[in-house]
Amino acid sequence: MKSIDIINTEINFKEPILAFGAELKNAFCVADKKRIYRGGALGNLESLDSFILYERQIDSLLRKLKLKPRIIAYDLHPEYLSTKYALDFAKRNHIEKEVAVQHHFAHIVSCMFGNGIKGKVIGVALDGTGFGSDGNIWGGEFLIADLKDFKRVGHLKYIPMPGGAKAILEPWRMAASWLENIYHNKALALNIDFTKRLNKPKFKIISQMLKQNINSPLTSSMGRLFDAVASLVMGRDKVSFEAQAAIELEKLAFEGIDSRCSCYGVKVTKGDTFVMDPGCMFREIILDLKRKVSPEKIAYRFHCTVAKMIKDACLILREKTKVNKVVLSGGVFQNRIISELTLDLLRKESFSVFSHNKIPINDAGISVGQAVIANAKFAQRG
Repeated sequence: MKSIDIINTEINFKEPILAFGAELKNAFCVADKKRIYRGGALGNLESLDSFILYERQIDSLLRKLKLKPRIIAYDLHPEYLSTKYALDFAKRNHIEKEVAVQHHFAHIVSCMFGNGIKGKVIGVALDGTGFGSDGNIWGGEFLIADLKDFKRVGHLKYIPMPGGAKAILEPWRMAASWLENIYHNKALALNIDFTKRLNKPKFKIISQMLKQNINSPLTSSMGRLFDAVASLVMGRDKVSFEAQAAIELEKLAFEGIDSRCSCYGVKVTKGDTFVMDPGCMFREIILDLKRKVSPEKIAYRFHCTVAKMIKDACLILREKTKVNKVVLSGGVFQNRIISELTLDLLRKESFSVFSHNKIPINDAGISVGQAVIANAKFAQRG
């Protein structure tokens, strides 16, 4: 089996916990006493080979450790294969203690665990997709969290994903969704490269899907925001894997780095849960495209905007909650520009900022967060 990462911890797992991880970049873990045994990254569980290996590794590790889990933890998404397998495992092994853990909460707690943080934090979880507590697709999330629970206190504006999961491999759909949201029937008249190369009949179908809410789930995903910008700025309309467009946009942004860079506008609607609306940003990007501003400069300016968005959100939350610790997690923070700009901005505002060290920042670290949360919840009940 793939190598097992053994992590010693001050947390005492009084009952053995098996955490099943996420769907993509899966890595399960077993927690017992003062140790976590994290399985190797298995990739996408939708691959039959990966799923078979997943089953075998779980069985092999439990036999090697001579453990029978008393608690299981799994992702909140009901359609994840890891979730379905977890529920089947619980039934076959008569496990009564189980907990479904929201994806982004698990991200934040995995980072808290890696940094030995207990108390409340501002959690910034940015990635491509994760099933939200409200049934929508999350991915641009601001939480107030501790090891036991969380409250979603802010997020990126919801936008429809026309075609659902198909939009992940066809970023032009997210660009079309934002343009339709902002310009409505005038989107096709923008006279930019994106609208010139658009398949007009396809766009009209997408427009009808959006208007009639057909197969267009709502998402607050930062990953899908990157996709939309990459399609508009780079002409990246199709990809072979999730985050490909974002990776290419980051590479382009490196060529446009400018210390004098100004940010695009983002509207913040405050309330119990604030919403960050990048509609202004898209209008300004369109203007830059029409002015023939270089794609490199637009890409870097977009990265600056995302970093400032994070800083502004944290300032709002610190004023409201007095929490000064910020935890950054999720695949978006694998982007070096976003990570470095965000760290710099937050530290200038005197935040205590924490990122990942021991635990992977992407979905390979999810299971550790699940195990820690499950332990905290059942310890609390006891």
